[in-house]
Amino acid sequence: MDPIQKQRLARRAKLRGKSFSQEVRDAVDMYLDVPVENEAELRGLAKAANHAADRMIKNLDETVAYVDRVLRHRRNGG
Repeated sequence: MDPIQKQRLARRAKLRGKSFSQEVRDAVDMYLDVPVENEAELRGLAKAANHAADRMIKNLDETVAYVDRVLRHRRNGG
């Protein structure tokens, strides 16, 4: 477990009023509850979500650039 994972689990345990060890056990149980045959489906969903996020980021970047252009134009007396 890397330090960031450990920190996230510790924070989550504190929020839930549980010990770090219990939070780790709960996380492992949740992982083990996912049937192996669903893993491929979950990977596909994660991949689709990543692609959708990439598109949203691109759209947001384009929107920010458009707003910047409009504001610049207005500031310059346009």
